[in-house]
Amino acid sequence: MYPFLQVRDATNRLWSAVRRNLGWGPAELEWNKLTPGVWHEPGLLVAQCCGWPLVAELPPSIAVVGTFDYAVPDSHNGTYRSLIVTGTDRSLDELRADPNTMAAVNDHSSLSGWISFQHVWGGQPQNFVTGAHIESCRALVAGRAHVACIDAVSFSLFEEFEPAAVAGLRVIGQGPRIPCLPIFVPAQHASKVPELRAAFAAAVADPTLVDARAALRIRGFVPLDRADYTPLLALLD
Repeated sequence: MYPFLQVRDATNRLWSAVRRNLGWGPAELEWNKLTPGVWHEPGLLVAQCCGWPLVAELPPSIAVVGTFDYAVPDSHNGTYRSLIVTGTDRSLDELRADPNTMAAVNDHSSLSGWISFQHVWGGQPQNFVTGAHIESCRALVAGRAHVACIDAVSFSLFEEFEPAAVAGLRVIGQGPRIPCLPIFVPAQHASKVPELRAAFAAAVADPTLVDARAALRIRGFVPLDRADYTPLLALLD
């Protein structure tokens, strides 16, 4: 879910460590097949997805392995908050009070970019879909939108690798605390969850991967179950 070219090597190194600890699994990650299609591939072993499709779209038979604990502000124990950002000089309350406020949204099935935003906003502002968090940021910088809700890990990566895309943007609020992106397996691999949890935990603790983990903003692995994500459905109540 963070397939930026600048951290692809770090991601590959982390997976290689997971595979070494497993003793089985594909030698390389799949980078060419896009979500959500790849989540339904017959040969899928393990994947990472957005929390909202997990609870609202993917079949209940899939099993959650866990999530990474990301080193971003206000993140702990595998949970974090989205960032509500603007390129204007107005506060969140001022933007919320203005019926002409336009929001940029990466996708209407995004937990960080839309579900969390609606929860904080108390409804749906005028909005248009950009297709990606970075495009939402660019829309703010260009003045085509006034506000957006951005995944905190993505925003941290943008600050380092795409500074022009976030130049002049301010954080004016946060989304609700939610579990970070789930790592899951399809039903046919549910029995492998204990092995995968051990392998991910060992890889994240590997001292030779300090630089790779730093590049990915990963500081730990937290085993979670699907039940840890089901409370997300209440965010729109």
